[in-house]
Amino acid sequence: MKLQILSKQKTMTTFLCCFFFVASFSCSSSENNLGLDSKAWKNDLNGCKGERLKLRSQVEELRLKLVGLKEWNIRKLLGKPDAEELMERSQKIYIYYITPGPKCAAAPAGQTSSITEALTVRMDALGTVREVNIFND
Repeated sequence: MKLQILSKQKTMTTFLCCFFFVASFSCSSSENNLGLDSKAWKNDLNGCKGERLKLRSQVEELRLKLVGLKEWNIRKLLGKPDAEELMERSQKIYIYYITPGPKCAAAPAGQTSSITEALTVRMDALGTVREVNIFND
């Protein structure tokens, strides 16, 4: 009788562990369903080719959906940042140039604006996105 009760407890414990494991991963949001052409964004380093400028409206729409994601989600979606600022309390700001950044040789054909536009992603010390903005300089 005692052996049967221990066996049921072990089975129930295993079931609960598996349930919580599956539930914790099923509730997380995925960056793949945000609707951004991630490949085109990543291939346009520093915004030099003008592809990021074409994606600007999509970025504006999804910008608030990025808040709460982790750093690895941002790197998977947007790639390595064009620039990075380290702040106090181990905060980071990733900078992605939408229009050609300072490292570009020349602006793409048809673009003559001297305004630099950039997407900034601020993360806290734990790597969670706290703020996402589009700045004009």
